Amino acid sequence: MSKNPHDALFKHAFSQVAHAAGELRSVLPAALVERLDFSTLTACPGSFVDEALADTHADLLFSAQLAGRPALLYLLLEHQSTVDPLMAFRVVRYMVRIWDGWLADHRDARSLPVIVPIVVHHGDTGWTAAVAIEELLDIPAEVRDALGEHVPRLRFVLDDLTLQSDAALQSRAMTALGRAVLWCLRDARKPGELLRKLGRWAHVFREVERAADGATALLAVLRYIWEVCHVQVDELQQIVLAAIGEEVRDAMTTAADRLREEGRLQGRQEGRQEGRQEGRREGRLEGERAVLLRLLTARFGVLPESVVARVNAATSGDVERWAERVLDAGSLAEVLGDA
Repeated sequence: MSKNPHDALFKHAFSQVAHAAGELRSVLPAALVERLDFSTLTACPGSFVDEALADTHADLLFSAQLAGRPALLYLLLEHQSTVDPLMAFRVVRYMVRIWDGWLADHRDARSLPVIVPIVVHHGDTGWTAAVAIEELLDIPAEVRDALGEHVPRLRFVLDDLTLQSDAALQSRAMTALGRAVLWCLRDARKPGELLRKLGRWAHVFREVERAADGATALLAVLRYIWEVCHVQVDELQQIVLAAIGEEVRDAMTTAADRLREEGRLQGRQEGRQEGRQEGRREGRLEGERAVLLRLLTARFGVLPESVVARVNAATSGDVERWAERVLDAGSLAEVLGDA
């Protein structure tokens, strides 16, 4: 199971140029799309988000030729439940990091490539924060004109999935996987609705399954639904077959087997983790019991076997309570008494 299923699904789909190109064509201004050479679109390595925000931001970087010059396209998924009021500032910071990396690879450069940032939002509500850095600047109205060109005016492209209807998403000129992923991200916070709407997206899922990488793509989407909806694999299998049809039975059976195995592995890992934690707790308790036995022996001499057995079976609370009594008690009975 994924630590962050939103990131995993987003990156599975859109780290692939074929799927990313559709998203970029759908959200960028038409005039810019016309001038970008999508045949040169290439995925770039690296992530530029703040480490503290890695659980709520996922990013992908691409390069492409724009009128014969290199351009960078920065795709950022923002998936926290509430809108980040400082996103415009964070985008600027991430862009500077991208330029830093570019300059490290082009040490003789005397100019920088343009970066076009795109933020994909799928929170609980529509986007309400600034989309341009100038909107965040606290500038009195009476001096804004005086500042003129000294005010930075960098704006990001916003793809607010919360405002997109099923019809709007399905009509995007994207791969079937890209459309399915955007729908899943949009409705992920409403698991019941996500499952109920599966039938409306049946034709898209069939198209996903028929693609060259259909089995892998379908598994990625079904894994996401399984994780965010907290549904049993058998139940998910029944829902998918009822909603999408027999056409995906073979792929669904394979995916279900894989998800069951992942669930078993996760269970074993959690079991081992719980076992290690329990072992550490038990080890600390054994050490506390041994210290108490030494204190009792030093205070009262050789201990009866019944006392040793009682201490070795004591809880952490018992050991703590008895240890507090050792120095003041006049007998073993006073130490080990229930009072």
